[in-house]
Amino acid sequence: MEDNTIKKIRRVLTYKGREDLADLLRHSTSTLDESSTFGSRWYSRLSSFEIKSHPQIQEKIDKLPKEDIDEIKKAVMVVFPVKDNEPEITEITFYPDFDIEAHDLVEVKELERISFEYIHEQIKKCNSKIAEKDFDGAVTSARNLIESICLFILESKTGEKHEYDGNMVKLYKAVASILHMSPGDYEDEFLKQILSGVFSIVNGVSGLRNAYSDSHGTSPSKAKAGYKIDERHAILTVNLAKTISEYLFLSYENSVK
Repeated sequence: MEDNTIKKIRRVLTYKGREDLADLLRHSTSTLDESSTFGSRWYSRLSSFEIKSHPQIQEKIDKLPKEDIDEIKKAVMVVFPVKDNEPEITEITFYPDFDIEAHDLVEVKELERISFEYIHEQIKKCNSKIAEKDFDGAVTSARNLIESICLFILESKTGEKHEYDGNMVKLYKAVASILHMSPGDYEDEFLKQILSGVFSIVNGVSGLRNAYSDSHGTSPSKAKAGYKIDERHAILTVNLAKTISEYLFLSYENSVK
């Protein structure tokens, strides 16, 4: 589970409009070291606070400008205000921690250009749900991401509002037709196989979300079977959804040049 103190710090950063810094600390952990020395308030204890991150994340933190580091430290102080009988933070340090597991999630730099904020929200939810080990929720967000990029493209290309009935496979077929991404649009057998594979993935994401995610209730027989979406399947689903969504967006951009 996500470190509760880091979770609070990330919420402060998000509230301040620094989602980039909040996202950077997604997998980090923290340690509060309280001394026996009293501070400036009644029985406050002089303390140090450590933020420990995966070495790859720590490299990024080390490269942050001073003002960004100061923003993180200010967020820490919001979580630990100087009060009577409470720890009084006098030092905040950042360390690499080789024991932290950082999930290898696909980054979608191209989608950063899209104007539809809901898509950015779904990407963040995919990441945070994995970090929080809410794998059912991650699959739901992965489907929402594909649905959202498809609806964005469909309405942008047609200029009309699309009445979506929840059938993601039909939605994807409509978008693939507009973008000339259907397997039948190509003569090359390898491209046909790849595009057929994309359709199979979309169909699989849709089915997995409907069958096992947190978007629906469950039956006694299914609950008795005991299957829940595990970490590896959730990470695979999220990464595939991100890759397909970015490919759809790039195909859309290419079609409007």
